[in-house]
Amino acid sequence: MSAVFSEFDTAALATLGAVHTIPEILGQPALWRGIWTALRGERHNLLPFLAPAALGPDREIVLTGAGSSAYIGELLQGRYALRTGRPVRAVATTDIVTNPEEAFPRDVPTLLISFARSGNSPESVAAVDCADARLGDLRHLVITCNPEGELARHPTPNPRAVFVLPPESDDQGLAMTGSFTGMALAGLLLADLECLDAAKARVERLAAAAAEILATQGDRFRELGSLPFTRAIFLGAGALKAAARESHLKLQELSNGSVICAYDSFLGFRHGPKAAINESTLLVFLFSGRAGLRAYEEDLVGEIRGGVQGLFHLGVGEGLRAPSPMEATIPLPGPMDDEERAICAVLAAQILGVHKAIALGLRPDSPSPAGSISRVVRGVTIYPAPERTRP
Repeated sequence: MSAVFSEFDTAALATLGAVHTIPEILGQPALWRGIWTALRGERHNLLPFLAPAALGPDREIVLTGAGSSAYIGELLQGRYALRTGRPVRAVATTDIVTNPEEAFPRDVPTLLISFARSGNSPESVAAVDCADARLGDLRHLVITCNPEGELARHPTPNPRAVFVLPPESDDQGLAMTGSFTGMALAGLLLADLECLDAAKARVERLAAAAAEILATQGDRFRELGSLPFTRAIFLGAGALKAAARESHLKLQELSNGSVICAYDSFLGFRHGPKAAINESTLLVFLFSGRAGLRAYEEDLVGEIRGGVQGLFHLGVGEGLRAPSPMEATIPLPGPMDDEERAICAVLAAQILGVHKAIALGLRPDSPSPAGSISRVVRGVTIYPAPERTRP
């Protein structure tokens, strides 16, 4: 066993164009501990803002962001619905801007929780303005990595709270790594803000699980990165489906589209998408820790083994075995909820993406030589939103 990225010294990182991305991936366990500490310091400001008495009995929650930040909302929506008993929806800022009437079909009391790494994507502020214009009883919670971003500083006539993650969360590489997992963790902790001290043990368990992956799985990821796959499919259920979505984007970004990626749920994959498996496909199974879900997941894996299998199977989860030489596992040590498991699963995709980028001769910090993707989205013109109309 060897540590992840242990073959690269400081000089090699500069040569490879990974001086930001690799340290940002490796720094996530420490970042997560720092987020708990930062939230504990801000708890006295956030608790009154998020208290049931302040929100009222009928307030809906909308989780929003663009790209990876939108997937954070998808990862969290189940936890928020269970914790609060309120209607919770994940709606991307990109959908709010283009389809505001569908994003906010009724003028009801709403808490809009916005996630953003830089806060400078044009849609981030436009979505806030759209919500302000369409909703009469609105509260904003901004979770961001950049205190100087437009989203963090944007004025609003409605009550607002801002939580800024520690500075090291503001990734300088193109791909969101610590910013994604950090904001997702912050969102999980905010759902249990009244029990934050008790949640410290969960953060420690999560950080320890990630640290073990980083310390022991170097050989596995080097092997995976060298495989000649040109397609990758990530499967997961619930919060792990959101992790699958983020994982598919991470590998596709870092490979500059040389690997075309997809994601789905285990059950949904049978309904057409399974046709995408060919001899150059990497299949990544993000396994749930819930017994009822695991049965569905294992059924699909068995079905795939009996048909078109693809190039290689990778399982990520607890209690996994590698029953054939053509399969590998990334164990997630220790018991954890699926939302926490999803954060660790995304870490695996980040590492794989960097190794694939290097194998393809790309620079992980800026894997798009033509500039077709960038750290902050540019070139978006925001047009006036249509007036609210009655159907």
